[in-house]
Amino acid sequence: MQSWKKSGLAALLLIILLVGVLFASGPEEEILLELPEQRAEIEEKRPAHQSIAGSEQAAVSKGLKDPFTLLHETREEKGKAAETKADVQAVGQEKRPAMPISAKSAPLPKPPVVQEPKLTGIISGAAGQLALIDYGGKSLTLAAGEGAEDITVTAIEPRRVCVSTPQGEKWLELP
Repeated sequence: MQSWKKSGLAALLLIILLVGVLFASGPEEEILLELPEQRAEIEEKRPAHQSIAGSEQAAVSKGLKDPFTLLHETREEKGKAAETKADVQAVGQEKRPAMPISAKSAPLPKPPVVQEPKLTGIISGAAGQLALIDYGGKSLTLAAGEGAEDITVTAIEPRRVCVSTPQGEKWLELP
């Protein structure tokens, strides 16, 4: 019997809550559309434009600086700076002689860059020794007597390697 009372009491509380929510929100407001004549009447009833406190003093005092310019000039200073800049450019253009225009103004070809081989390491193992050489933007691994990319390794010693290139024979040492 008590379970019936509890469920009845819960249902009664739920109904009271729903009724309270419905009446608590109040009636919906009506949306009114203004006609041009009504709008004019409303604007006439509004108070006149009020000035902002201190606006008169600000208008008389020194102008605000522009934070978006390099020197943070005021409007007056910015106009003067533009005039002086134009004057400087005009004077600079008068003094500069005109470059002669030639029919063939193509850039001169660059001479080919001769790259020097660089010894980056020596590998010693049971099969012998290999030289690690940077040449022509490539990394070469060569044994004595082997060649690649116009370079031939002629001898390998513990801290240096002898190579033969189109420019001649030279010894490369480890850094």
